[in-house]
Amino acid sequence: MRLDGPLFSRMLAPAFLAGCLLSQPRDGMAQQITYSGEALVASVDVLGVINTSLSDTGPLPASGGSLSTQLANLDLPGLLTLQLLSASTNGENNQTNSQASVVNVTLNAAGVYIQASVLTSNAVAFCSSSNATVSGTSNIAALTVNGRSIKITGSPNQTIPLLVGSLIINEQISSVVNAVNFSSADMLVNALHLKVNGLANVVISSSHAGVSCTSAPLLE
Repeated sequence: MRLDGPLFSRMLAPAFLAGCLLSQPRDGMAQQITYSGEALVASVDVLGVINTSLSDTGPLPASGGSLSTQLANLDLPGLLTLQLLSASTNGENNQTNSQASVVNVTLNAAGVYIQASVLTSNAVAFCSSSNATVSGTSNIAALTVNGRSIKITGSPNQTIPLLVGSLIINEQISSVVNAVNFSSADMLVNALHLKVNGLANVVISSSHAGVSCTSAPLLE
């Protein structure tokens, strides 16, 4: 998934322009709530020839709700093999929660060979009456790159340098705004993000969650 692509653009766009939902009043104020979210198992761009998203929920409506998708297995011959693909996004009660998961991953792109037994990501954005918060996690098990076992630190944005690019593990990109009568939060988590300069851009297990809340005086 390109970080200047559609999902990333939706993450950074002002969420309150997308649409609003009136919540219960508190202390003489009404709160307008907008949700945004999306999850996908894989986004693949290789040599500009293969450019596709796999098991993508699509964008969550601004009014919230729930979207999900599942697939038993997927095979792009010579490039990517995935099993038990699952992605979901849900927006309600001032919170958006998105998650993606896949097992038995094999990726062979632009001379980089990656295997993992489990890849999951989760992103949460929450907006209260006073502030907005985000959180994100990922789980990566039995990761190897070109036959070499990779130790997972658990820290966000762990980067493995490659001769032809880089592999980012537990990539997290967040934005939080807290102001008078307005707060918003966005979180994007990619379990794996392979960048091969000019040749490949591949994300496995991607979750985006966003929410915005605007408070206004109740009309008499």
